[in-house]
Amino acid sequence: MNVAKGVSDAAAVASATKAGAGFTLSQDEARSLLERARRLRDNAGKMQASAEALTRLTPPAADPGSVGFNQQAVNAFEAGKSANENLHRYMTELISRLEKALGIVGDSDSQAAADVKTAGKSEQSGGLAV
Repeated sequence: MNVAKGVSDAAAVASATKAGAGFTLSQDEARSLLERARRLRDNAGKMQASAEALTRLTPPAADPGSVGFNQQAVNAFEAGKSANENLHRYMTELISRLEKALGIVGDSDSQAAADVKTAGKSEQSGGLAV
């Protein structure tokens, strides 16, 4: 992963999502944010196997110093793994919401067309309902 690109993506997503209630995005801004969020989600997903492996480290020896140091390292890696999983879940939810927001017009137009087609094929007599 390009670290600079990842940091840029993370900053853009964080900035846009901290705006709170009532913020607006243009369609271009939303699409850009969607692409950045997808990259972050994908990168977090790629790191999951490595993060899991780090939590299974064993000490090189059974002496108290090695065991204690290893446990501290594993605890830190567990926290990192958890943070990575949280990031992946958050990005997945954000992506879902952005895709839904960007597809509202297309979905409602498709549904309206289907409703009109269904209404035209109904067995009721045509005309106005009274």
